[in-house]
Amino acid sequence: MYKGQSTEIQKTANNITFARLQDAEGNELPTSASTVMVRGISGGLRGMKHGTLRPTCILLDDLQTTEIAESPEQVEKLMSLIRKDVMNLGGKERLSILQTATPIQPEDLVEKFKNDINWKTTIFKAVEKFPKEYKKKDGLWSQYFKLFDAESITGSDHHESLDFYKQHQA
Repeated sequence: MYKGQSTEIQKTANNITFARLQDAEGNELPTSASTVMVRGISGGLRGMKHGTLRPTCILLDDLQTTEIAESPEQVEKLMSLIRKDVMNLGGKERLSILQTATPIQPEDLVEKFKNDINWKTTIFKAVEKFPKEYKKKDGLWSQYFKLFDAESITGSDHHESLDFYKQHQA
């Protein structure tokens, strides 16, 4: 409820529909009742709708495994699935597709999309710049990673390494 009105939030195992809200003048906000739907790449994509609405934005998250990346046939199969099923999910409406991925092989899915003129590719480095003392054998990073690795082996919740990091963050 918001201001005495139902927000109509809905949550299931595969969907979340966000709150239906209005501005001060009583106009529904543009994001009202936005729905996020989750599907695997091979599971029930065709005809996907929420009520009568088709998707307007698709996020493809790390679709390829090493096995797929190493197989030209599997890369082509995945590309075909994206072209035939995913790219048509918007119907006749405009559809934005975002893909987060890491290149694995020279001719993998990521590289094929990067070289396709129909896709705009933006590449972000995972690490902009390592600290100067990052590779010092007895430096703070080395100490932190020793603590973190020991906690990982024992199944700890990483309190000690996190505390160490916070103490030396500067």
